[in-house]
Amino acid sequence: MMAKSDPFVVVEDLVVRYGDRTVLDGVSFDVCQGEIFVILGGSGSGKTTLLRTLVGLKRPAAGRILFHGEDFTAMSDNERIELRKKMGMSFQGSALLKSLSLTDNVALPLREHTALEESTIDIMTRIKLELVGLGGFENYLPAELSGGMKKRAGIARAMAMDPEIIFYDEPSAGLDPIVAAGIDTLIRKMQETFKLTSVVVTHEMESVKLIADTVCMLKGGRVVGIG
Repeated sequence: MMAKSDPFVVVEDLVVRYGDRTVLDGVSFDVCQGEIFVILGGSGSGKTTLLRTLVGLKRPAAGRILFHGEDFTAMSDNERIELRKKMGMSFQGSALLKSLSLTDNVALPLREHTALEESTIDIMTRIKLELVGLGGFENYLPAELSGGMKKRAGIARAMAMDPEIIFYDEPSAGLDPIVAAGIDTLIRKMQETFKLTSVVVTHEMESVKLIADTVCMLKGGRVVGIG
């Protein structure tokens, strides 16, 4: 466990609806700088909706999300895009583009959002793949990888822009216990090596035991416990 520091993310009275259905109802919590904050809950508790709202894929009906004191929910579209460049996202299904090699998948954010030389992008991409244990697999296609390797590649891509915070959606879901433990160890390594702030959505209790600094329990769209 790590010592608490200043809040990186502050969520205040967040309300999210789909039509007439309220999915998140007055959710509030702080994520401290440099910690691994785990959002835990059963199916239908609002975990995925909360994650989508935190990264700006869903607009809340009420409430605020502050990043370093800046109100993400009140920003213009351009301001939100700039802030999102400081975030990394590791999707549940990895979301790798099937027609691209691992190198091109990981390099994609750098090519889209920076003016770096291709030689520099190549070096940065190789470093990220080495970091997640995929050195030597640069030219492989996603279809040629195991489930665990795809998860690692997704984490490498989330790290491509050297983000300040990474969001993980069910990072160990669907993996056997040994491979899942390896992904959990990698998440902890990222946090310790780069002092990253991490937000992890999961329902895997073994993962919670291995990685969590703070756990936020959701039930029925409300926070029922934090500790």
